[in-house]
Amino acid sequence: MSAQPLSGAHLVCAALRHAGVDCVFGLPGTQTVNLYEALRTSSLRSIVATHELSAAMMANGYYRSSGRVAALLTIPGPGFTWALTGLAEAALDSAALLHITTQPPQVLGRRFQLQALDQGAIAAALTKTRHQIDHADEVASVLAIAHAQAGAGEPGPVLVQVAREALRESAPMPATTPAPQASASVDAVVIDQVMATLAQARRCVLLLGQGCAGAAEPATRLAETLSAAVVTTTSGRGVVAEDHPLSLGFELGGNECATLNALIEASDLVLAIGCKFSHNGSRGFELKIAQDKLIQVDAAAEVLGANYPARQLVCADAHAFLSALMARLDDGVGHGGFSADQIARWRARARAESQRHRVEPRIHGVPSGQPQAFFDALRRVLPRHACLVTDSGQHQGLARHHFRVNCPRGLIVPTNLQSMGFGISAAIGACLADPTRPVVALIGDGGLAMSGLELLTAVRERLRLTVIVFVDGAYGLIRMQQLATSGHVYDTEFSGPDLASFAMSIGAAHVRLDGDADATLSGAIAAPGVTLVEVRVGDTVPMHWLRTKSVARGLLGSRWRAWLRRRRG
Repeated sequence: MSAQPLSGAHLVCAALRHAGVDCVFGLPGTQTVNLYEALRTSSLRSIVATHELSAAMMANGYYRSSGRVAALLTIPGPGFTWALTGLAEAALDSAALLHITTQPPQVLGRRFQLQALDQGAIAAALTKTRHQIDHADEVASVLAIAHAQAGAGEPGPVLVQVAREALRESAPMPATTPAPQASASVDAVVIDQVMATLAQARRCVLLLGQGCAGAAEPATRLAETLSAAVVTTTSGRGVVAEDHPLSLGFELGGNECATLNALIEASDLVLAIGCKFSHNGSRGFELKIAQDKLIQVDAAAEVLGANYPARQLVCADAHAFLSALMARLDDGVGHGGFSADQIARWRARARAESQRHRVEPRIHGVPSGQPQAFFDALRRVLPRHACLVTDSGQHQGLARHHFRVNCPRGLIVPTNLQSMGFGISAAIGACLADPTRPVVALIGDGGLAMSGLELLTAVRERLRLTVIVFVDGAYGLIRMQQLATSGHVYDTEFSGPDLASFAMSIGAAHVRLDGDADATLSGAIAAPGVTLVEVRVGDTVPMHWLRTKSVARGLLGSRWRAWLRRRRG
């Protein structure tokens, strides 16, 4: 590092590059003019979003698809507050994010000052830690620490407030800055204890979460060595490829919880790695695991035993733990396991359970209109290493149920906050994290109304991005819930733009799925630039029955209540 004095703004850029950051998301403003001038001459790639919420979602998608931290840059006040939902999504998604904002100006002795918010207090519940930089000579060390904190343990957002004066001041870049902490080795005694438990277990279930995303190879080898049944959280999908014979092919957040509980009951041991057992990671805590059957491994001490007590809790990075375990594990340990035929039967049982009461819309342009046919076509035309990013809505549930994920970080959804408007922005982040990887965003027309103009960013940055839009003229999931509850629809239907005209106006291509799904989807994915794929979605007979049954219940109920009143009167 150079000892030549640099402005605080240039020190921010240099410190980010030194930490390994190569992409920043945000919008310039009056308070960050100096910072953006420094960005102009730096090697960092700066992405200007339509607003700060989108920028935060881009940083989320960047991390979730790559495991690398991106920076979010905002002005104080409105820029900071507009990013808050993005911070909340990152916090609940366990997505590392470094949020750098400037401090609101303060004039001593004056009240009612411009953009006078206690930003640290506001962000306290949404961030892991908060830092303040008052002088330029603090920039390098504080940003190095903040970057490390964002990705350590349970990943999440970290806030750094920089005084405007610190961006203008000059200071030398220190010769050394705090080095990133390497993953600690796993205590041999801990491995011995896990080995002893595995030696007594004949049938083991592996529950894998997002914490295993960087450990797919040793996780797969462990499953094969133990002949273990593999189940994942939503964010852990693809850690073991879902076409692997040992993969159950469904997630902890799905509708197959009764089957999963039966599988766990039939097993001797559950080894949960990189899984915090959140609400969506345990089917609303319906998952049942006896304490004496569970070993939980996680890099974050605060999640161990938080929701499910275990016979053994191991605080360790997933890759370090699995590598240490596999270095000691003989093929003979476990003596048994599940056969491929047994896994296939459990898989079929889970599928039957999930389909039993499932009501799905009709997808136009595919055989029989079944969502399964659409997602099978999408899986056929996408490379194994491709990434599918969804928004929040009915389409997400369909994708999670029908789409098979065959690589780690191959499915990205807003998990425990479920923000609409996530999909396009997160997909842009995923494209920027690895431009060679095909990325598909799947959204509804409600999500398009919220975030569609963010496609201007994708076009401007010359990204190759396929955006599939399910068009039903409604907030489909909420509409279906209304039909199931009362038989009536209210405030959930709307009209949207002509997608062909919209795409043309922003410089994107447009196709509509009308027949050959494989040809339409493969052509869109292979095309350069941004392509919108319009997919019409409609009601099915079971959806019409939902309305009929709910209306009938309401009518019968009102007549029954009227009859009781007459009897009592």
